[in-house]
Amino acid sequence: GSMELDAKEYGIPILSMGQPLFDLDDKDKVVGSFGITIPKRNSMRLRNMSQRMEKNVGEIAAVVQQLAAAASQIASNEGILNSSIAEVYQVSDKIEEVLGFVTQIAAETKMLGLNAAIEAARAGDVGRGFGVVAEEIRKLSDQSRNTVVTIKQLTDQIKEQLDHAQQVSELTLRSSEEQAAATQEIAASVQELTKTAERLDQVARQV
Repeated sequence: GSMELDAKEYGIPILSMGQPLFDLDDKDKVVGSFGITIPKRNSMRLRNMSQRMEKNVGEIAAVVQQLAAAASQIASNEGILNSSIAEVYQVSDKIEEVLGFVTQIAAETKMLGLNAAIEAARAGDVGRGFGVVAEEIRKLSDQSRNTVVTIKQLTDQIKEQLDHAQQVSELTLRSSEEQAAATQEIAASVQELTKTAERLDQVARQV
């Protein structure tokens, strides 16, 4: 049989092995014993190294899992952001479409106001009051057109900002995807390190 003893007994770890010696004529009779003691200092060092390596690899694996989760979350968030940007683009296009109608109505209103002013002028004193109203209509149509121009400028600014945001978002999305791929490669390498540590421990037990 064999027995491992730590450094408490003899100052260094050892492996003690013993074997009984039987009588050649009587196989059941023990006539002596043979024993050997082998120092296991190097074995213990290797095992301690393998244990530390396994512990460190486990910590690396935990960090890699956190990185992978973070990369996955970033990719998910960037996907949502891209979707939201597309929706804002659609809203901006709708606003511009409505602005087109408002511009058309403002132009027609101004034309009607101009025609009303002409008719009021023809009517002389009787149409003077209506002429004032016609002038107000023309002013309102001009204000409407000016407001449309301002809104259009704002929507153009929004689209410019969206273009920039989308570019940044796509870069971030690509980076997060690359990070996720890199963490998968790291995880595979960590698994190899774990196997190496286990093999080291097995070798240490045989030394």
